[in-house]
Amino acid sequence: MRVENQRRLILYLTFSFLPVWIPTLIYTAGGGAYESQTMYAILTYSMLCPAVGMVLTRLITREGFPMRGKGSLGLRISFCKGKWRYYPAAILLPTIYLEAGYGLFYLLFPESFQPALLQETGIPKNALWLYPLATCINTCALSVGALGEEAGWRGYMMPKLEELFGIRKAVLIGGLIWGIWHYPAIAAGHGYGTGYRGAPWTGFLVFTLATVAYGAVMTLLTKKSGSIWPAVFLHAVNNGGGSILGLCFDGEKLTGLAAQAPVAGLIQEIPLLLIGGIAAAWLCRENQRGTPPVSQEATSMLRS
Repeated sequence: MRVENQRRLILYLTFSFLPVWIPTLIYTAGGGAYESQTMYAILTYSMLCPAVGMVLTRLITREGFPMRGKGSLGLRISFCKGKWRYYPAAILLPTIYLEAGYGLFYLLFPESFQPALLQETGIPKNALWLYPLATCINTCALSVGALGEEAGWRGYMMPKLEELFGIRKAVLIGGLIWGIWHYPAIAAGHGYGTGYRGAPWTGFLVFTLATVAYGAVMTLLTKKSGSIWPAVFLHAVNNGGGSILGLCFDGEKLTGLAAQAPVAGLIQEIPLLLIGGIAAAWLCRENQRGTPPVSQEATSMLRS
């Protein structure tokens, strides 16, 4: 069974990576600009590839599409036994760590805090509190892309990795895989732009730290709720980036090392990394109650 899961995992990753990496690399190698309709289309379609990869893998390996039990799609929603609380938690968490990240950044680099920028948004001051709320509602309602990713990453990949390697290594490996999946887009300018010091490798590093942290939080929400939907909502709201403090950020005021996008990103990620560490510790603690041993085949696969 473990060998079969290895085969399914490799097949799934092949279907998830190749349709994303190949067009992105071809487009950027040909001089295609990151800020273009073509690149936007590639990024949008890419978010659906993990779900498509999951479906193809289940069809080819005859794994089926169970709605309940081990190996299920994770699409069922249950609010019993306190599971309801993980849904509002998933929606609120991105706002918490985004605002905390900007707040920390402004404490360290107050020159980047420019409240005058709020006037350019056209949002009345007495309605600012509605901005994160509106972002949460909008992104959750339009979370097809996030579902496309989480149906694959949390719904399919993470259970396979956990069975093969145990939860501790699964969180690290899953976060690394998810980060690497983004590398061609990051090299093209996603997240940090281009031309920063150490590009694109420093961007790869900072982004991967974030995906490991995100992955730990979303895996915890998935396991506690018994559904991938909290992970979908967190992913969607995080991508929406509805931060009030973020509206006041002026990167042009930064100088020195702080002006390097990956460095600024890392500082703003500190609250997320702390929350991710707590989620990883929580997962490991609960897993100690009883976990099947890691197979020799899985250990060999990890080392290779």
